[in-house]
Amino acid sequence: MQSLARGENRPAPLDASGSITVSVTGAAVDVSALLLTAAGRVRSDQDLVFFNNPVGPGVRYAPDGVTVDTRGVPAEIETIAITASLDGSGPATFGGVPLRATVGSDLDFPMTGLTTETAVVGIEIYRRGDGWKVRAVGQGYDDGLAGIATAFGITVDEPEPGPAAAPPPQPAARTFQPSPRR
Repeated sequence: MQSLARGENRPAPLDASGSITVSVTGAAVDVSALLLTAAGRVRSDQDLVFFNNPVGPGVRYAPDGVTVDTRGVPAEIETIAITASLDGSGPATFGGVPLRATVGSDLDFPMTGLTTETAVVGIEIYRRGDGWKVRAVGQGYDDGLAGIATAFGITVDEPEPGPAAAPPPQPAARTFQPSPRR
């Protein structure tokens, strides 16, 4: 297994069927993939492949990672960004967490230097000419998967506000009224 350094790229280690699997380990994370056009943006919210949308064109989610079938990726998609976000059952940030992306059976990328981040773009799989390459990114976000999704053009719904709380009752205003003299 060969290790990638941040920013390094290599030919994608595709299997015989043109597929590659990327997993992320080291913390309790949710792995997802964003299908990005040449503009670095998704075409629609459906281009985010994750546990609530487990299949996209050429990309399939599994609890331990994602598999990209490069033959099924639409021509207008130039990059698949593989992300990991904390799932809420472990640490609050990636600071001090030994996070590692494994690309196929040939490459790994230890993501070091993370501090307050709660989500990270770990690996990009991208087109280069007629082939595919892998880039080690390791760019973190402090605002979780929602921050990554927003950065790449996904519309993130804000939680519905609850009913407005009634203001607490105020004591009745008392005015001083002198008693009549008797």
